[in-house]
Amino acid sequence: MTTLLVTMLSQAAWAGGGGHDAAADASDQMGLLLALLAIVGVAYLTAHAAAEWLQRRFLVLTGAEYVFLGLLLGPHVLPQVHVLDDLTRLAPIVAFAAGWHGLLAGAQLELRSLTRWDPRSARLAIVGNLVAGLAVALPAWWMFRSGWLLPPATPEDALLGAGFLGSAAAAGSTAAVELLTVRYPNLRQGTTQLLKRAAHQSDILAIAVFGVLFCIVHRGTTSLDYQPGTSDWILLTVGLGLALGVLFALFLGRDEDDNTRFLALVGIIVFASGAAFFVDLSALLINLLLGFVLANTRQGAGLFDALQGTARPVRLILMTFAGALWQPIDPIAGAVVVLGALVLRALGLLVGGWLATRGTELRADTFRGMLAQGEVALAIALSFRLVYEGPAIDLAYTAILVSVVVNELLGPWALRGLLADARELEDERVIVTPGVS
Repeated sequence: MTTLLVTMLSQAAWAGGGGHDAAADASDQMGLLLALLAIVGVAYLTAHAAAEWLQRRFLVLTGAEYVFLGLLLGPHVLPQVHVLDDLTRLAPIVAFAAGWHGLLAGAQLELRSLTRWDPRSARLAIVGNLVAGLAVALPAWWMFRSGWLLPPATPEDALLGAGFLGSAAAAGSTAAVELLTVRYPNLRQGTTQLLKRAAHQSDILAIAVFGVLFCIVHRGTTSLDYQPGTSDWILLTVGLGLALGVLFALFLGRDEDDNTRFLALVGIIVFASGAAFFVDLSALLINLLLGFVLANTRQGAGLFDALQGTARPVRLILMTFAGALWQPIDPIAGAVVVLGALVLRALGLLVGGWLATRGTELRADTFRGMLAQGEVALAIALSFRLVYEGPAIDLAYTAILVSVVVNELLGPWALRGLLADARELEDERVIVTPGVS
């Protein structure tokens, strides 16, 4: 927040430095800017304080206030506030925040832990979240191609918008589980740990699908004599991620302290994300592969702890810039797409969760604990926004923003209801749902 305030004041001073003849205009601009600054600051602090109180009292996840802050500081809601109006200069920061979450996902792919993966969580992630992603992507592709809400999109743009929505819909979140674990210290860990592992695995699946989508519809140019195909871009993505992982693993010391490790991570992510965007590939997938390599070195556990310890400030950066990168859309088309994405994802989780629990001892309504949608979905949205543009992309981006905010609000409540019905939540009234075993 301090950085944003300093930027606003410095830009105001630059705008008012045009000479003595413009002194009056500069003074008026400074006064208007300070007034807007005060309004934005008060609104932010009020929203943050209210969100913190709601989280403690009513099991509401905080974070939506940062999206709203980004909307206010962006170029469309309050254009007089010249803070995040030139978003092209902020691309490295956005790429860093997105890459951080890719590296965090990859850092959990330690080979010995992979052999201990619970097949039930893998089924929930692969079947449940994949069905949810398809349930959103297929109708979205038809909508973008049919010209029902907006002029018919080209096949490539329709695939991008639908794949964009589907990848984000397949992503999960552990925030609801972590919130209930803090709120209820005596919470039994069976279902919550299963859902936490499934959320991590679904994030990896979503990042992989998203990275392949970059390779299928590649918009960059090359100096080669031929146009590389999808398989070439996939091989380059995998090769770049693994090669950077090996390269950085060789330079990591064995006895680094936390500060040195943190600085090393910053450099790694900046370099890898910059390389990804230089060739117009997915920084998320490249950082995930890089994290996989680093997770299987002697420094793997320490790097994961460093990533976990700094996840909160990076998450706030991610959410703020997610709001700032929003583009205005047609309100009717936006309402239809947002509502459709919310309903279709919920229905996809219901069907996919039911299919994933068939033949197991898991409850048929386990999907209620998979509703939350968090940072990886936002990282997908930001990564896509930096490379692609168009009406279909704007609609999909808006739908993802609203979906993340709404599902993060509803996720803890849905999970608490599931745990209460499963009698894993002590000190809560058990609500028995008829017909659900």
